[in-house]
Amino acid sequence: MNKNFFIFLIVVFLAAISLLGGLLYRHQSQVAAELSLVFNEPSDLDIDFSSALNFLKHGTSTKDEIALLKKEIEELKKRPPQTVYKTALIPASSLPAPDLKTQEELEAANQKINSLQQQLQQLQSQSNQSSSPSGDANLIQSWQANEKVAQIACQDKYLGGWQLGSGVLISSDGKILTNQHVVQLSSGLVPDYCLVLFSKDYDADSQGFRREYRATVAGYFSGRDAALLKVQDVIYQDDSGQIQTAPILNHFQFFQPASGQAQVGDTIYIFGFPESAKFNFSATKGIISNLIPNDVYFGTDAQIDRGNSGGAAVNAAGQLIGLPTYKYAGGGDYRGYILDIHSLNLN
Repeated sequence: MNKNFFIFLIVVFLAAISLLGGLLYRHQSQVAAELSLVFNEPSDLDIDFSSALNFLKHGTSTKDEIALLKKEIEELKKRPPQTVYKTALIPASSLPAPDLKTQEELEAANQKINSLQQQLQQLQSQSNQSSSPSGDANLIQSWQANEKVAQIACQDKYLGGWQLGSGVLISSDGKILTNQHVVQLSSGLVPDYCLVLFSKDYDADSQGFRREYRATVAGYFSGRDAALLKVQDVIYQDDSGQIQTAPILNHFQFFQPASGQAQVGDTIYIFGFPESAKFNFSATKGIISNLIPNDVYFGTDAQIDRGNSGGAAVNAAGQLIGLPTYKYAGGGDYRGYILDIHSLNLN
């Protein structure tokens, strides 16, 4: 009986020692984890925690272990911070601030990013402006330029005959900009209406247009060679060949005015129906050659011929920058002039 009781005491004693060791191990693990959270050094503290396990095996007191750990952590805190460079441009709000050595390095990094962004914008602009001929064809087609620029024909009933020019759509409901000299008749009268003709409606077999739009003169721009037309209805031939009129059911494609000012060297495209192209839809390309201070016109080396007046001058982004209006040619010299879209109050 006494022997069994002695064995029982030994078992209880060993169990108590095992429980005490487990509690001590758990306490030391929690201490190490808390220190890791405080000083935010997980990789180095993992090594120190292994050292703490070695201390446990050798019976070192918890107080001594904590003191040693604190000493090691203080040494870690004295180490110079690592520099982190990020190659991806990610919004700063979604990431913590980079761990740079000095404020000067941070400012230098920001300047580098700004410089790279500016270089990227310049490369994109150059890519848009320096395209191959086939690229120009695709670009013009993507703009649907032949649907946004029309031939304008105004009849002078007093003198007879027609005045021909070009016009550019600026709204889906049929507002058209053109030059005043295109719609202002030689007799001095204002036409009852002008015809608006699109190349897509031309029938090569009959050499006529399957559909013609009628537009009235909505007004002129004071001090500018510009006029505003408004499409009213459509004229077409029915199956019996009779002329009929119908209201406008479709929305027109149109060019948006450019927001920025033109600059010397910018690429420019000229669209219209010049006589030199037998009044077919025509496109020429050049650059903005010169700006005239305090003037409403700027020069270009892009070809402008009779009949281009009132058409569209478009930048490399497909935005309307002005109306081809007149040209200077003489003594071997040539220069076309564009009426700046910003000189017109379109509101």
